[in-house]
Amino acid sequence: MSKICWTHDRSDDVRVQYENLVSTVGLIDLDQRGRLCLTGADRASFLHGQITQDTRALAFGQGAFAALADAKGRIQADLTIYCLREELLLDFEPGMTSMVQQRLEHYLVSEDVTVLDPSSLYTLLSLQGPSSEPVLRDVLQDTEMPRQARDFIEVPGEQGPLYICCRPRCGSHGFDLFLPRSLADAMHAQLEAAVLSKGGCRVGPRALEMARIEAGVPRVPVDMGPDYLVQETGLESAVVSFSKGCYIGQEVISRIRSQGKLNKSLRRVVFHSIPEVTAECELTLYVGDKRVGVFTSGAVIPGKTPRALGFAYIKRDFLDPSTPLRCRDASGQDIDVRLLGEPVVL
Repeated sequence: MSKICWTHDRSDDVRVQYENLVSTVGLIDLDQRGRLCLTGADRASFLHGQITQDTRALAFGQGAFAALADAKGRIQADLTIYCLREELLLDFEPGMTSMVQQRLEHYLVSEDVTVLDPSSLYTLLSLQGPSSEPVLRDVLQDTEMPRQARDFIEVPGEQGPLYICCRPRCGSHGFDLFLPRSLADAMHAQLEAAVLSKGGCRVGPRALEMARIEAGVPRVPVDMGPDYLVQETGLESAVVSFSKGCYIGQEVISRIRSQGKLNKSLRRVVFHSIPEVTAECELTLYVGDKRVGVFTSGAVIPGKTPRALGFAYIKRDFLDPSTPLRCRDASGQDIDVRLLGEPVVL
């Protein structure tokens, strides 16, 4: 059985934060996210040989989403890659900087590549929600906004450039701002004032977790990680190129595609009622008395009628939407569960 990462916060503050994320705008401090920069003449070709996605054609102002896999085709990290003028910027989940840096440097031989951690110089703020662009326009007047997901623009400045990235994280509009730390306090104050003027607010991690689960976006390490093959995550079409050259894990990933066999796959699910979940709770999916899947994360989504949504890895023979799935919660109650489909990438 598997312990589920469960988010159920009944506080008014978190409910208001969630509502702003989906209806107006929220300002989020993402300084804890990992980021690395690759510099040197061989940075593009080197990274191309490390990741699942084809990034050779990336030009300045463009970004891409990729997975970092190990030699067994299991996912180590998911990366958003931005092509800056003289470097490649990698953005990924918190707490993974050391692992990702060591992994990349392990495969450096004679390439002209340096892997740097820019977190002491740059921080990350994010605006998420339908009113995120109007907020940015209030603060950065006459600045053109990027339109395609993971595209970005560079705004020059005396203390270093500001990068505005089109980066929806919760199923709606959204922008990430990589900015020099020397500008962080002033920019945060300006953004917060503009957010408040639109009826929004600052947003914390619990509300963000609710919104991303509702949007169907899986997250490393709770929904994806070294226990799972890249293709088991359901994101194959978004993160894997089958026409690129060699990369770490390619042999296994290509073999899975040619044979078409996975033991399990990640799926979005909805509970027919709100389960009781404790810190030590283990939720397992059943068909009859047969154990057919494990949950990874879930959340109770606020509203007039709260809903419980989540992610689960389900054995391949039970992926038909009509399959009568159920789980047993911490109180011993059996709850019906219905499949919603595959995870998404925003």
